[in-house]
Amino acid sequence: MDKTVKIRAFSDDAKSDAPLGNLTEDQNITLELAKKNFRLEEELKSSREHSNTIEQLRGSLMQEQEKSAAMAKKMAELEARIREFSASDANELAKKSALLEDEKRKSLEHVKMIEQLRENLKQEQTKAAEMEKKAAVLESKTKELAALEAKLKELPALEAKVKDLQVWQAKAMELTDVLGKISSISALGKTD
Repeated sequence: MDKTVKIRAFSDDAKSDAPLGNLTEDQNITLELAKKNFRLEEELKSSREHSNTIEQLRGSLMQEQEKSAAMAKKMAELEARIREFSASDANELAKKSALLEDEKRKSLEHVKMIEQLRENLKQEQTKAAEMEKKAAVLESKTKELAALEAKLKELPALEAKVKDLQVWQAKAMELTDVLGKISSISALGKTD
């Protein structure tokens, strides 16, 4: 692990303001050499960091290239499968489309048949309603006929009663005549 020591950097102007008059030429060169070594170390450190970053990026690039190659291979496999499925799906789709058309045709026929049956049902219901009305009329006529029949059964008894009444009426007339004669005789007898 690299350890770095941070030192405060001075600008070139500040360095030039330092008392250089006391330094000898060798000292100046040594100082310049120390500065350049420091800069060189900084650049080497930066270069190592950049190199490490480059290596990491190369590794990442290789991994991404491997992933891309794997993805391309998978894509090719998937495209091949899709082509296979598409071909089988196209056949299946054609079959299903034919079946669907057949079912649509049958459905239309069924709808027409249903409409016809509904119309027939309405006609039959109308006929049934008319038949019910006729049946009601016939039933009332049947009841009337039954009542007449019952009266017809009573007719011989009524005829007998009528004959009895006629007999009684004749007797009543005879009695009225007799009473009339008696009353006239009695009226004659009173006058005498």
